[in-house]
Amino acid sequence: CTVTIMQSCAVSSTSSADKEAAVKPTNESNAECFVEMKDGSIRHFKTLKLVTGVFASPHLLADGKEKISSADIKAYQNASHYAISQELFKDNIRSKSAVETLPGFAVRIAKGKVNIYCKKYYNGTGTAEQLFIQEGDGEIMAFSSETMSSLLKDHPEAAQFFQSSKKMTPASKRLQATVALMNRQPMLSRN
Repeated sequence: CTVTIMQSCAVSSTSSADKEAAVKPTNESNAECFVEMKDGSIRHFKTLKLVTGVFASPHLLADGKEKISSADIKAYQNASHYAISQELFKDNIRSKSAVETLPGFAVRIAKGKVNIYCKKYYNGTGTAEQLFIQEGDGEIMAFSSETMSSLLKDHPEAAQFFQSSKKMTPASKRLQATVALMNRQPMLSRN
């Protein structure tokens, strides 16, 4: 009986560690810097820096010298994150301001079979965020309970977690943890 209790504690601590790790956003810091242009070409750089200011329009500065406008690109990756243009999203609230990226772009916060994008923008009184989900290479859709339900139909463990964690705030953490359960590979049985 004692052995069984100890094994169940070990299993539950492993699954809670998995869920805690799932809440952390993806770190793209070891990835190379690049810009995907609207014509489909990809340009690689050593550095890619976001430049914002009162008297300057937001843009990327590639290798410290080349200015790249957001109107010319579809997606980019710098040392901090991978971001994609809001023009590629369905059911989107368009914004012309941003918090951590170029205006009109969203940062990928989870990557795998299901990707999550978060667009943070100023809404007049503070910062708001809008979440988007993408299954594989499919359409990028605004997050909603109905969309998640259709994605979770083949993942009962993730569906159960999503339903049981309704009080988890912010919503991006709940969504990241759920998607991490969906993205992870099935574990081998220890029996």
